[in-house]
Amino acid sequence: MKKRIIFASLLLSAASTAHAQDRQVVEAIASSLDSKGLLTPQGRFELEPSFSYGQNTSTRVSILGYSVLPAIIVGLIDVQDQDLATFTVGLAGRYGLTDRIELELRAPWVYRYDSYRFRKTEPTVDTRTVTSTGGALGDIEGAIRYQFNMNTSPYWIGGLRVKSDTGRSPFEEEMDADNIFRRPPTGTGAWSVEPSLTLIYPTDPAVIFGTAGYTHNFKTRVRSQGSTPPPDAPDPDMTLRQNDEVRLGDSFFMGMGMGFAVNNRLSFSLGLNHRTVLTSKVNGKKAPGSKMLQLDSLSMGFSLALTERTTLNMNAQAGLTEDAPDVQVNFSMPIMF
Repeated sequence: MKKRIIFASLLLSAASTAHAQDRQVVEAIASSLDSKGLLTPQGRFELEPSFSYGQNTSTRVSILGYSVLPAIIVGLIDVQDQDLATFTVGLAGRYGLTDRIELELRAPWVYRYDSYRFRKTEPTVDTRTVTSTGGALGDIEGAIRYQFNMNTSPYWIGGLRVKSDTGRSPFEEEMDADNIFRRPPTGTGAWSVEPSLTLIYPTDPAVIFGTAGYTHNFKTRVRSQGSTPPPDAPDPDMTLRQNDEVRLGDSFFMGMGMGFAVNNRLSFSLGLNHRTVLTSKVNGKKAPGSKMLQLDSLSMGFSLALTERTTLNMNAQAGLTEDAPDVQVNFSMPIMF
């Protein structure tokens, strides 16, 4: 196993947390305000196929050398362009245990296409492109939601989401000499739990919503054989070895927005989402290269009732900060049985 840069795992964790906070926000806007129950009705089952696409592009500059003057660098300058694309096909099932309690199970299949372009500043050096592609099962999730009040507004909904580690773990996949995964991970490699609280306030013809929560990542271990760092390694501590204990950074999020009903079939919403990802730890100490991330995004959603039991939802998010993914588009079609 080649060297593993911890920052790569942290970026994977951050990318996986940039999704829309809770699906009931968009669907509640599309629901008739005559209905006081915003979750799946008692005894009813809902099946939701979904598709999402995420894109993230960045440029990283590495300088190997030393500075003679503030504007003069002696050494090798290496510029790396990263173009990361993620396609996710998911299937979720929901069941109304009561009019107040809803259960959910979601299974995603993730395909990643990561492209890295290395280019030196010397005109005689050609540009080199390395790609890492592959797909596999993602992290399966289970959730329970409870609507606290039925007869008065604003409505309050509490949620608890548990994410497994069924996806391909970054702590099991090999990396090449460029510190790029030979097969891109499709999961974070760790279990997590996420409590949340959502507020929905209908005021005809608009719906005001807000949500907040906290994601806790449990500890995990590197489950593949490590390698001894080379003598000229700039920081041997940046290499993860077998049985090292890793804890990805926890995060807290909040979001708010407003939805509007165009007619009895079509509605749209605008929202602002924020998530702060704390630093990761290895063997109880701060991971080298790990930093606190600020993920902010602007979201816009549409919901169209195709039939009395089928709805088509679309949600697009644009990153507002350097750490956030550039764009993410989600399509889903809940079908009530």
